[in-house]
Amino acid sequence: MDLVTLVTACALSVEPKLMHALIWHQSGGEPWAIAVQNEPMPRVYSSMQEAISEAHSVSAANDTVRVGLAGLPVSPLKANAAMFLPCRNVAVAARRIARLADRCKTHPRLKADPNFCAVAVYRGSWQRPDVKFADAVAATVAKGDAPNFDMPKDTNIELLDIGSETPPSSSDSVLGSGSVSEERDRGWSSALFPSNPQQSATDSNSAPNDHPAAEQSPSSRVSNAHSSTTKTPIDRLFVPTSSVRKPQ
Repeated sequence: MDLVTLVTACALSVEPKLMHALIWHQSGGEPWAIAVQNEPMPRVYSSMQEAISEAHSVSAANDTVRVGLAGLPVSPLKANAAMFLPCRNVAVAARRIARLADRCKTHPRLKADPNFCAVAVYRGSWQRPDVKFADAVAATVAKGDAPNFDMPKDTNIELLDIGSETPPSSSDSVLGSGSVSEERDRGWSSALFPSNPQQSATDSNSAPNDHPAAEQSPSSRVSNAHSSTTKTPIDRLFVPTSSVRKPQ
């Protein structure tokens, strides 16, 4: 089975091209991968059992690791086989991203591009969305250049078991509850859609903090993906696949 077939069959809640791009940037298409906080590249193992064992040995200082193709967040000691099963891993991640996108749609500022918002929050958190990761995923979706290759022989869609989802992470906390203050609400949207970071210090001091005209919507980031990647190549974010993988 190849990666595109698996994603198309398992990511029923999200556009397959978006999920394919997210997987490529998250794990490089490696199902037995673990991404550890503060490490630039995920750790890739030759088997699921080896990946689980290594996840359990991760330092307690890292309270969360991301496992499998789509990087499901989990406490190191709670990593298990169900979270690594490729189809289940992708399906659970897709459902979480779809829910995050729905929450983004209800926000007056985040609804400009709910998919961008959802990817940024999924990879980071509401307090610290990973905008750089979301930008890279958006650029890959726009260019359609995420590679396809064979999955390991033991990767079967029949392994899918999504009757009970893994516990939600802190990044899946509800967006629009009545107890959320306007100040925190503003903090989320400011993190996702900050004022132009290339402004000079003088300009930023002279402009009002909440001026909406200074914001760049994620939709414009997607439409400008080709030009943005010419300045900062996103290939650095790609994870090299293991030598046993065969590109299609």
